[in-house]
Amino acid sequence: MSYKNILVYLNDAQMARKIVQHATEVARVFEARLVGLHVSSLSRGGARAHPRVEGLTFSRNEEADHLRAIFEEVTNQGRVSGAFRQIDPTDHRPIDIVIARSFASDLVVAGRTSRDWMVSPVELPAHVIRECGRPVLIVPEKGEGHELPQKVILAWNQQREATRAIYDALPLLRGASAIELLLIEREGGRAKLDGYSDQALGAANDFVMALAQHGVRPVIANLKCSGAPIGQQICARANDQRADLLVMGAYGQSPIRELLLGGPTHHVLSNMTTPTLFSH
Repeated sequence: MSYKNILVYLNDAQMARKIVQHATEVARVFEARLVGLHVSSLSRGGARAHPRVEGLTFSRNEEADHLRAIFEEVTNQGRVSGAFRQIDPTDHRPIDIVIARSFASDLVVAGRTSRDWMVSPVELPAHVIRECGRPVLIVPEKGEGHELPQKVILAWNQQREATRAIYDALPLLRGASAIELLLIEREGGRAKLDGYSDQALGAANDFVMALAQHGVRPVIANLKCSGAPIGQQICARANDQRADLLVMGAYGQSPIRELLLGGPTHHVLSNMTTPTLFSH
C-alpha cells in the first residue's frame, strides 16, 4: 500500500503554506500526485465572504490566486506533480464538494484552522472525516516542521475505526523510528481506550505481530486512566512523548453522543498540537 493520489484542502490563507508543505513532503516521498482544492467562500447568508490575512482583506478571486501561488511555489520547490483546482459552490454545499473530491484520493490533508465557511473549525474536519471514507491528516495551527514522522503514537481501542486508521497510516509508519501502541487502562485494570474489549493486552500482542509483517514494530504502552477525558490523555501523551504524528480512529460513537457528551475525537480536534491522521 502507498499513497499515489493526495488531496490537500485549502481554504485558509494563513494556514495554506504549512498545510501544503506537509502534503508536498508526503507526495514527494511516495511519488504521488498532489491536488490542491480551493472551494470559494460563502457567508451564512449566501454572499461572498471576504477573508482576512494579517489585516488584509481578500476578494474571492484574490484569495484563490494567493492560494494557487502558494501551492505552485511549494510543489515546484518539492518537485512534486501537482494541480490546483478552484471550485465555485454555486449549486452545492462547499462541504459536499470537499467530500466528493476526496473519493478519488488515497489521503486527504487539511488544516485545523481558525476560519472557514458555514462551519466551525472543528466541524469542518469532522464532516470530512466522517463522510469521505478516506484517511484524513489534520495539520494543527501550532507546531513546526513538515518532515515525515519519526515518533508516532497509535491510539488503539480494538475498534474498527482505530484499526482502520492504523492500517491506513502504514505508508507513514514504515519510515518512523519510534512507534507506540497506546492502550489506556481504566479503573479495574482493563487495558482499553473506550471500554469495549477484555483481554486487551493479548489482543495487542497479536496486533503488534500482524503489524510487524508490514515492517512496523510498535511498542505497547499502557496508560492508567486518571479520570480525565480520554481525548485529553491522548493529547497529553502525544505532547509528553513529543510525537510528530498521532494516529487514531474517529467517531466510534454516534455523532450526537460525541456532540452532546464529548468524546476523544472532538477533544483531539479541538485541542490538537500534533499532526493527526484520522479514519472513520
